[in-house]
Amino acid sequence: MGDRFDRLGVRHANVEALLRRPGIGHNNGPIFDMSWEAWVWRRASAKAWKAPKPEVAMLRLKRAERLGITYKELTSALMDSGAHLGAAVLPLSLAARVRRGPNREIVVEPRNSIADLVAKFRGRLFILGDLDAVPAMSEAERAEFLLLLNRAFDGKVEAVGWGHDGPAIRSMLKANALPHQEAFLVGSGIGHRVLGEAAGLPLTKDIDSWLS
Repeated sequence: MGDRFDRLGVRHANVEALLRRPGIGHNNGPIFDMSWEAWVWRRASAKAWKAPKPEVAMLRLKRAERLGITYKELTSALMDSGAHLGAAVLPLSLAARVRRGPNREIVVEPRNSIADLVAKFRGRLFILGDLDAVPAMSEAERAEFLLLLNRAFDGKVEAVGWGHDGPAIRSMLKANALPHQEAFLVGSGIGHRVLGEAAGLPLTKDIDSWLS
């Protein structure tokens, strides 16, 4: 990339900084050297991750287990937003296949192993229904869709939101009196990670490691 800038004969003043900018997942902290900034960063990090009282740690660990995430993920979300995670948002495309039956009725078929994961989940569960992922449904069919989902997932789904972007998630959570900081997205791949960030959710959990 640097060679390309040289060949063009135009070298931007900030090109070196751009080439060295942190990648995805970097929290923009200073590099770990012996500078004053690095020392302050290490001290602040150690303070933030100082072990809490045993009873507090145990409560967090139990909550993390109920939600199917790690203790570190739960604690990171708490430090970032000040909110306690308690709900998951699961895209319908990951949760189930939706099709029309022989009599044009809506049929919900849970995807392999997802029903087992949902059965183990002990938090509030919301489904984000992508309008493009389901056979064109009428308003009446959408109103009945939650009932169909709960037949497939043993009554674990609290609500369904229709859309495919961050605002759709925020609207669904707000309609159910849940701050978005208290929910995380269960997804697969960079697309769902971007979706979670667009909704302002503090965590996107990969479905392959959810409740594992």
